[in-house]
Amino acid sequence: MSYSPLSSDTQRRVLVVEDHALGRVLLASMLLHRGYAVIEVASAEEALPILREQTVDLVMLDILLTGMSGIDLCQIIRNELNLSTLPVVAYTGAYDVSSVADMRRAGFTDFLPKPIEAGALESVLQGIFKED
Repeated sequence: MSYSPLSSDTQRRVLVVEDHALGRVLLASMLLHRGYAVIEVASAEEALPILREQTVDLVMLDILLTGMSGIDLCQIIRNELNLSTLPVVAYTGAYDVSSVADMRRAGFTDFLPKPIEAGALESVLQGIFKED
């Protein structure tokens, strides 16, 4: 399976993977406010069938999930699903040099600390979708 982004005149789809309902709703609201279509799931296990069966333009992935970790899911996205160009952004409260190194090795495109600030999110989105 290969990743092919939607054309720029189509609403971009973002998969939000977050096990805490409030965090998921807040991030989804921030993305919806910016014009993105959002798919929300509470676990990496719920994200896998979506990633296998649907096209998304970005994955926003919490690192510390219940069950499979965000790092493990990112490695599956890169290695098993062969979605090497799909942007995957990690966000976590555990944001230190060691965790950033782990996220880089796993193949994340970018990183955001929790709580996510609107300006930081906007900067990451602009970096990913430069042509918009």
